[in-house]
Amino acid sequence: MAHPITVDNSRPATVRDTARILGVSKKRTNELIQLVRRMIHRNARTGEIVIRATESNSRNGSTKAIKANSKRRKTSR
Repeated sequence: MAHPITVDNSRPATVRDTARILGVSKKRTNELIQLVRRMIHRNARTGEIVIRATESNSRNGSTKAIKANSKRRKTSR
């Protein structure tokens, strides 16, 4: 049976708190946290937070098609 999520306003919820409430195992929670830590980093020069593209995204055919089209346009000028 569904029950309402109680809110404790003493501190903000952490990733682990949210995962526990949603029923995600500790092992899977730690795996997801490590995955995200590998994807996100802070640019040392600008200080902005940058999300690295994963290998599966870089192998996307549509991305390659866009790059190929832009190269063709430049060479045809």
